[in-house]
Amino acid sequence: MPDETRQALRHSTIPGDPRSWTQRVGALVHLPALLRELGADPGAVLADADLAPTALDHGDDTIPYASFGRLLALGAARGGCPHVGVLVGRLYRIDDLGAVGDLMRHSATVGDALRALAVHQQVNSGGGLAYLTERPGVAEFGYAIYQPGVAGAAEIFDAALAAGAHFLRELCGPSFALNEVLFPHVRPADVTPYRSHFHVVPRFDAEVAALRFSPSWLSKTISGADPRRFQAALHRIERLRRDDLVPRVMYALRLLMLSGHVSGEDTARMLSMHRRTLNRRLKAQGTTFQGVLDRVRLEAARQLLEGTRLPLDDIASSLGYASVSPFMRSFRRWTGTTPGQWRRGGTVVRREAA
Repeated sequence: MPDETRQALRHSTIPGDPRSWTQRVGALVHLPALLRELGADPGAVLADADLAPTALDHGDDTIPYASFGRLLALGAARGGCPHVGVLVGRLYRIDDLGAVGDLMRHSATVGDALRALAVHQQVNSGGGLAYLTERPGVAEFGYAIYQPGVAGAAEIFDAALAAGAHFLRELCGPSFALNEVLFPHVRPADVTPYRSHFHVVPRFDAEVAALRFSPSWLSKTISGADPRRFQAALHRIERLRRDDLVPRVMYALRLLMLSGHVSGEDTARMLSMHRRTLNRRLKAQGTTFQGVLDRVRLEAARQLLEGTRLPLDDIASSLGYASVSPFMRSFRRWTGTTPGQWRRGGTVVRREAA
C-alpha cells in the first residue's frame, strides 16, 4: 500500500477530533525513571511523543491518548525492551485511577468494582476501554482501543493487562490466580517477563486483549468498602464526565463488537436514546452511524492485521461480519486495497516508532 494512503487513513479527521482525547497520567509519573533504567533519554522520548518535559509530573494530569501510545512504543524501541508495556502496567495500582479507583475500592464486590471501571473508564481514557464479560465457567476482563491510528497498540495492550492483573490481586488478595491471558499481537522472542508477571503461559495472536479467571471471584466482597465514599467518588466522576457524542458512539460500538452484537439499535440503547435521535445528532455533527461504525471497524481490523497472524476469517468474525467476503469488500471500500495486501505491505506500528 502507498505510504500516503496509510497516512491519510491513520490521520483522517472524524467528528469529535480524537486528537483531543486524553489519558490520565496516573502511574506514568514513574515512566521517566523506568526509561532511564532501560538506558533511554526520558526528555528525548517525551519530546518525540509531542509532550512537554513536565507532562508526566502529576498523576492527576492528562496527556493525549495518541501520545500515550507513542510513549510506550518509543520506550520499547529506545530502551531495547519489547515488553516495556508489561513493566509500565506493573507500576499501576488502583489508587492511580483517581476517582474511578476510589469507586472500585468502595464497591461491594469484585464484580461491582470491575463493572465500575468498565462503565467509567472514559473518565480516565479517551481512546481505550475496559470491559467485563461473564460466561459459564469463565469471567473475562479485557481492554480494547477504539481511537483511530494509535501507535504502540501492542504496548498499550501489554500495559493494560499487566495493570488489570494488579487490580485483581489488590481486590481479591494473594490467592487470586488467572486461568488464561490473551494478547492480540505476535509472540515476542522472550515470553519470560509475561510468565513472571501473570503466572501463566500467555496466548498470543489472539482476537482480544483479556484476562480470564474463575467467575467465583466476582462475588468476593471487598474489605473496607464504604458506601458513603462510593457515593462521593461517583459524584466526582459525574463532574469529570464529558458528553461528546461521537467518542461515546465509538466507545459503544467497540464494546458491542466485543460481544458480537453490533447494530444501530443496540448502540442507541447503550446510549439511552432512540435510534432516530442518535441518527439525527450524528448528522448534526457531520457524520452518520455507518460512517462511525466503518471507522471503528477499520481501526480494529488494522490492529489485528498489523499486530497478529490471525486468519482473515477470524478477523472478520471479530468485527461482526458473517463471513470474510463482506469484510473484504468493506475493507477495499475503506482503503482501496485488500486485507491481505495491507498485511503484506504494512509496517508494524512498533517498528514505525523506532
